[in-house]
Amino acid sequence: MGNKTPTRSPTHEDIELRRLASMGLELEEIAVDETVAIPALAELAEDRGRPPSHYLAAIPLATELAVAPSTGPVVRVCAGTCQRYGALDLLDHLVERHLRTQSFTITPVECLDRCDQAPAVVVEAAAGNLVLAPATPATLDEALDSLAT
Repeated sequence: MGNKTPTRSPTHEDIELRRLASMGLELEEIAVDETVAIPALAELAEDRGRPPSHYLAAIPLATELAVAPSTGPVVRVCAGTCQRYGALDLLDHLVERHLRTQSFTITPVECLDRCDQAPAVVVEAAAGNLVLAPATPATLDEALDSLAT
């Protein structure tokens, strides 16, 4: 992971590693060919009373699984250190948007090496890569809307 830390105080708590590991086991039960579909993940999260972001964070940190790909750009979201700075909120926002549009792939990653500008997101599209750091739901929506036109 990156060794740079934001100068501001953390705004969120990390999910405990043992919780991530147990959620990883739950994800393995719904995985098909080592991938987890966002609708199935959202349904699992709702059934268990947890935010979808917690399950997404478990993918890079506690499993060998990946999110099932969709069409359109790939949105890589740091689910490591960035958890302390709002990455889980971004992941929940992306799940809600994905359930409506399915026009991009959510890819949680352990680190994007932008720790000093957390939360970090990279939107990878045919036109190139866009780094959003610090990312917000509004900047994510703006980036994805601009790619949809």
